[in-house]
Amino acid sequence: MRRSARGGRWPVGLVALLLFTTPIFAVNSPQDVRVPPLKERAAPAPAVFSHWGHGSMYCYSCHPGTFPQARLGFTHQDMREGRYCGRCHDGQAAKAWSSMKCEACHARR
Repeated sequence: MRRSARGGRWPVGLVALLLFTTPIFAVNSPQDVRVPPLKERAAPAPAVFSHWGHGSMYCYSCHPGTFPQARLGFTHQDMREGRYCGRCHDGQAAKAWSSMKCEACHARR
């Protein structure tokens, strides 16, 4: 019985895949990130971003381009202009932020 040359390569490919993808999954990111308001006021509560809710995305989809890894604040006007959350939540790539209930982002936790 003759074994093909390709048949012996898949274990090597699997090991290479695991070596390069495991560090990606090992990145320790907080589950929820509180987005501070630009101006202090009583309402609404600060927005809370859920990393878990966006788990199907890769970190590099948003960092460092859309969201730099630094403390920031932004407004609904920024999102209307396609910045920050509005970059994806435009009604085409993802559900439009303007059609979502306020509590989806401004939940008190």
